Amino acid sequence: MTATSNRVSSQEIVSGFLERIRARDRSVGAWAHLNPELALRAAAAADATEPKSALHGVPIGLKDIIDTADQPTGYGSEAWEGFQPAADAEAVRRLRAAGAVIMGKTTTTEFATYRPTATRNPHNPEHTPGGSSAGSAAAVADGQVPLALGTQTAGSVTRPGSFCGTFTFKPTFGRWPFSGVLPVALTFDTLGGFARDPRDLALLDAVLTKPRARGGPGPCSTRYLAPNALDRTLPPLRELRVGVLHGPWFDLAENAAAYMLSQSADFLGARVASIEQVQTPSQLAELQTAHASVQSLEAGWYLQDMIARDPRKVSDLLKAEIAAAHAANADEQEAWRNALRETAIFAHLALTQYDVLLTLAAPGEAPHSLLSTGDPAFNRLASTAGLPAAGIPVGTGARGLPLGLQIIGPRYGDQALLALVDELTFQHGLATIPDLPASGD
Repeated sequence: MTATSNRVSSQEIVSGFLERIRARDRSVGAWAHLNPELALRAAAAADATEPKSALHGVPIGLKDIIDTADQPTGYGSEAWEGFQPAADAEAVRRLRAAGAVIMGKTTTTEFATYRPTATRNPHNPEHTPGGSSAGSAAAVADGQVPLALGTQTAGSVTRPGSFCGTFTFKPTFGRWPFSGVLPVALTFDTLGGFARDPRDLALLDAVLTKPRARGGPGPCSTRYLAPNALDRTLPPLRELRVGVLHGPWFDLAENAAAYMLSQSADFLGARVASIEQVQTPSQLAELQTAHASVQSLEAGWYLQDMIARDPRKVSDLLKAEIAAAHAANADEQEAWRNALRETAIFAHLALTQYDVLLTLAAPGEAPHSLLSTGDPAFNRLASTAGLPAAGIPVGTGARGLPLGLQIIGPRYGDQALLALVDELTFQHGLATIPDLPASGD
């Protein structure tokens, strides 16, 4: 069932997903907070009103760093367990206004940073679902909810989506409202979505997209356009120019993932105007350290008050990462910022030569561990440059777990990028949508 289904009532839809959760979540552990009665009341209210959007009556999971006025938000931290925000995040307000049903809160790593959750990959419980949006990825992949929101600072949407075998979407930086969401590193932070059907991500984008001002200072700056009025377009598939991006981090790719990318490039090569490998400058190798360091540096600022609530209940891992970044001198910090600026310039210039960039969504299959959420190396470029990125499940690796492809589009080419994923999935068969795991524990 997808979000686009309107053949049954919201109460029937929500009841079906709650039944799946009861059958499966003891082994997956995707939910930080779930109130079935509250979800069913919201579904009944949706059924009693005229449809307000294509998401009317559709259940949606929320990563547990997104504030909700009627449900606790624990931020993945023992120090904040049971905390009740006073108001909804703006994204939640928009979803409710669109008639969507907030199903519950999905698990997150500690403050959406480094310490993993107890959530397991639905396809193999001995493997990580990724992070930090672990619960959102696992819940959607397991069929416990059709749509879920996560957040991405480095690779916290794209990577777990790849590990769990879902479609993902990280919008252009600033496109979806971030107020009421825990900040980790506001240079990069953005909401993102998970779905088993990419068309649902387009519906989610239509509801959440912020209107943008037109013109500079003065009266023009107060005129707002419709959400899609400034969206960039892409040429038809047969006219598309595709750049295959390996990057200095490609040695991290597992053999099966590298082969999948090569095969996907061949697949597209038969259908697009041109496809070639992108030449990357050597200084791009500095991106991984620069991004991770700036993320930890900013986390020290934005999470200071969160940690201060009870430092004894905050992991030594997070404290150590923050301390290491803050020990750097001004020259080192400026070097990190310069590396990020050079990365952003490279990415935006590449998208003047190519219409989209094709790369991996993760180095390979989900690691056989619950102590690590995997490496976000393939996601940092889009996060640094603020570009929209869509994740597509494509095949499996040697252990039978999902592999993921990532397509990066131009700034504000969000809807066009999702339309491209739709076309590649349903008209050309590029995606491999994993079967739902068996319903028994």
